Amino acid sequence: MEGLGNGKSDYTIQATGQVEKVEGRLGGVSVSKGQGDQVNGSTVNGTVWGQADGYRLYGGIKKVDIENPDHVQVHTGAIAGSPDDDWTDECEVTVRAEKVEFISGQGVGEGALELTIEHDIHGGQSERTRVKLPTGSTQTLGASIDNFKVPQGGSENKLLTTKVTEREPPSDWFTGRPDEGSNTMDITLACGPRGEVSQNVPIDSDRGNPGEIKVYYTIDDLSG
Repeated sequence: MEGLGNGKSDYTIQATGQVEKVEGRLGGVSVSKGQGDQVNGSTVNGTVWGQADGYRLYGGIKKVDIENPDHVQVHTGAIAGSPDDDWTDECEVTVRAEKVEFISGQGVGEGALELTIEHDIHGGQSERTRVKLPTGSTQTLGASIDNFKVPQGGSENKLLTTKVTEREPPSDWFTGRPDEGSNTMDITLACGPRGEVSQNVPIDSDRGNPGEIKVYYTIDDLSG
């Protein structure tokens, strides 16, 4: 809310989410905290004189009432990437491998699968987990793979490849080649509520009895 010329104007802003008063620079405009400006949850009541008042809205704008519209210029949106701005229009999103589920095995008599699981985010980091997975069970992984900066209100797509190497002791130790499998899927990184995705990975076998596991991932906004 930028005041133009002399005089003043009272105003009220109603948003769909929380409102935060900003001091410094916002969208390339110098803004200050007026002593009479009051923020109550998602509603602002303020007065602008010859300077500018700035607010960060977590949500959309429901309504703006301005007592003297000729005196006020309203700026909405923001200019990202300015080093002088003390705000951020990004959130930090983390991708984690949470658990792995036994779907089918290479024979009940084999007992637990000895798995090495590689979680690879294309253009990001990869993480490797090792787990012993008994027939019909689900085991916790709890591995953080990588964090990403994502624009507020936007999204970023990544490819996630899950590669599995299985060597079931003791018989596979003497046959030479471990059993392997991989699968790739698209994931969407976005600010806001936690997302959950899963990926089935078949495990090939040179003995003609393949297996399959299911890996569960979470995509979580750390800024919230």
